[in-house]
Amino acid sequence: MKGNESLRKEKPMNLIKRLFKKTHDEPDAPVSPPLKPREMIADPPASDWQEVSGYQPAPAEDYPLVSLIAAALGAECSPESQFVIRRIEKRNPEFKRVTLIAASIAAGELPDSQFTIKKIAKKNENK
Repeated sequence: MKGNESLRKEKPMNLIKRLFKKTHDEPDAPVSPPLKPREMIADPPASDWQEVSGYQPAPAEDYPLVSLIAAALGAECSPESQFVIRRIEKRNPEFKRVTLIAASIAAGELPDSQFTIKKIAKKNENK
């Protein structure tokens, strides 16, 4: 119970930082070495493929709400600060769909593994 009480007393911004930081304070768990990609697949010529972006610009009608939420979260920890939001983006649905399919197929083959999708490309249709 004591651990839950400390979470309630923590400021929201600190909680967000703690949840999304890259290193965790957990003890080192045994980790299997990363799998090497199969060398059988040759890289196709770059002109035939176009990289799919993970994010796309958000519609203009989403700007006020997203800006308000971001500024409120930031202002709670630093009330004297000023915030400038330069760009608002949202997840590309095509990228998300392909990532889920690829990770699901890979998880079916190696269920105890973790996967990171680094890049997605699609074939140009104009050829």
